[in-house]
This record gives sequence, C-alpha cells and structure tokens, in this order.
Amino acid sequence: MIIVSGMPATGKTRFAEWLSNEISVPLLSLDEIWEKSGITEIPVAQYWILCEDKMKSSSPLIIEFGFDEKIKPTIGDLVNKYNYQTINVHFDTSFEVAHRRFNDRRLYDMGGSKPQIILEQYISFAEHDKNFCFGNNIIYVDTTDFSTVSYKDIIKQIKQYVMRTV
Repeated sequence: MIIVSGMPATGKTRFAEWLSNEISVPLLSLDEIWEKSGITEIPVAQYWILCEDKMKSSSPLIIEFGFDEKIKPTIGDLVNKYNYQTINVHFDTSFEVAHRRFNDRRLYDMGGSKPQIILEQYISFAEHDKNFCFGNNIIYVDTTDFSTVSYKDIIKQIKQYVMRTV
C-alpha cells in the first residue's frame, strides 16, 4: 500500500493520480469519492469501507487523503488485518506556500466559486495533515517549488523500498 499524504495544495492528489496510471495500481482518493458523491460532508466512513474491500483481494493499492493522527489506528488495523506493507509518500511545504496555492486553486480551478481564506484559517484545518506520517518506509517530498519535484525519482525510491521488503 502506498499512502500519499500531506496538507491541501501540496500536490499529493496530482501525484497519486499520476502514480496510479504509471504503475497501474488502483487509487482510492477521498477527494474523488467526495466529488462523485455530491454531498458537502466528506464520507470518511465510506472511504475506509472501499479501502478494506480493495485490501481483501491483497492487491496493491494507493490511498490519498489529508490524513491526521486520529486515522493511524484505522490504517494500522487494516494493514495488520490484511498483512500489507506500506510506503508513505509525504508531500510538504510551508504553511504560507500551501495557503497561497490553496487560495489560487479556489480562485482559478474552482472558477472563483470558493471564498479566499486567511492564513490562520488554513493553518487551523491543515496543521493536522502537515506532520502525518505512517510506518517506517517514508519518502519526504518538498513541494515548495514544484519544478524541482521529480515523479520519476519518487518512483525509484518506492521501488527501493519494495525491493527491500521482497
């Protein structure tokens, strides 16, 4: 299982989608479930049900979400129950950089339909995502400057972890 974590606007969803296509491994993204459901509350329970359904088949899986510390026992229980190995790819930057991107995304990607938020608001809902990491196999990705992030290098690191566990 590859866990892609990080604060909003750090690039985790784009990377997870790319990785899923690149290595032909299914992706479960809470954003995608939320968008398909059309409801305003994020269906977290539904996400974990779908995740467990995929894990029952022992297939490789990518999960992507703004995880927090309260989620660790849920992931841990599923990983242990289905005997999965995990690799956590964690995307990070400063609150200031992520906040700017977050507001830009709300303005441009969402057609200006979402109001801008101040930095303190962003920090209050994103701080739990900033430091989340799961397991011993963690790849940290600094996304302060997206132009310096190499998806191919991240895949190489993932393969190194996989080779160590085989």
